[in-house]
Amino acid sequence: MYKRITLAALALPALLLAGCAGNPLETLLPAENTATVETAAAPAPQSLTVYASPSLLPALQDYAAAQGVDLQVTEDAAAAALAAVDCLPGDLFSAQAVNSDTLLAAAAARAGLAEDATVLPVGRSLYGYWVNGTVVNALLGDGALTALQNADWDEWSDFVETLQGWLEEPGEATVTLNGSDYTLPAEKPEGVTATGVFAAPMDRVSGYTAALLAAGDEMNEDTLTGPLGGVYGAVALEMENLAESEETALFRRAKLTDLLAAYGSEACQELVLVPFKCQLEESDLSTEEYNLTGLLNYPVLADAGYLALNAEADADTQKAARSAALWLYSSGDGEMALTETLGVITPWNTASDVTTLGAMQVEQAGTGILPGLALTASQADALAENELAVGEGRTRAEFIGAALQALGVTEAEQE
Repeated sequence: MYKRITLAALALPALLLAGCAGNPLETLLPAENTATVETAAAPAPQSLTVYASPSLLPALQDYAAAQGVDLQVTEDAAAAALAAVDCLPGDLFSAQAVNSDTLLAAAAARAGLAEDATVLPVGRSLYGYWVNGTVVNALLGDGALTALQNADWDEWSDFVETLQGWLEEPGEATVTLNGSDYTLPAEKPEGVTATGVFAAPMDRVSGYTAALLAAGDEMNEDTLTGPLGGVYGAVALEMENLAESEETALFRRAKLTDLLAAYGSEACQELVLVPFKCQLEESDLSTEEYNLTGLLNYPVLADAGYLALNAEADADTQKAARSAALWLYSSGDGEMALTETLGVITPWNTASDVTTLGAMQVEQAGTGILPGLALTASQADALAENELAVGEGRTRAEFIGAALQALGVTEAEQE
């Protein structure tokens, strides 16, 4: 039976707060809802053309099935009535202001958006390394998973390198995680067929989150160089220990929405989350809002994506797009499409815990997370390309320079 729960707050624990009275996550929480959104969307159109990322398309497919709509997926954003994309749509097309329509404006108010908003957020999704918890226990024994999640950078990098060697040639090997020793067995346990530690990431962009948080509010070359170098260290470690394919890997970096869309909910229920650990040092932090332990050991609650309506489409096409957006935002079935099909925590802080994985996300979001980034599609593409180039020999300095350029950060002012 469908169960909807409301997260009263997504508060960062004291571990992440270092002397600041305010909660840095408060700006991401929806404002108290004073608007009323109709419980039923407008009559469904006969067809809807969408430009959608693979991770968000399943929710639109739910809409089409429920409302009897002929859903057309296009690779030309300008030809779409509605875009459902992982990052801010930027210059994909001219997006319709949500306050230009009464019902859309009420939907935007429900999500706590400003009056000049042009996109509706889909929700938030946990991001990090996903691994089968049963396999971790088989390799290292009970308690190792929690220790792995709380390992520091040196412990994590040593574990990855040791595990890669063990996968290639099994034999007893000891690793230290969160201060405790664990032993890899002399032989591979039954069912463990992996040949490499990491699969290629499904989402590369959210990995920059800890670096940008470490830089603080004043992001320039000085504040970002160290943290971006930390991301480079994490990416290089991953590249050096890649499996031949996703089928022969143990860990995969992704948002939960990516995994659910690719493999289905049932296949993902044994997965657990390990934070994406950057090679950060205390000297890399230019903020008092976060400490090093929190930035290493807490997963990211990333923005899962956004809905944007094409302002240049004709009236009937715009009506089709509004109907889909309102169905997702205002109907019970639409909320199920977000919380169960996509597995997100909605912009108004509801989620589903009807599965093991859903319950884990709810628990984690209520315990400790890092707030995600809001980047444009062009920025995301540039950052992803920058990371891929590490596998082709891009140096640390080149990586930092390309990331600064992608983020639009100028060199530090000379005194």
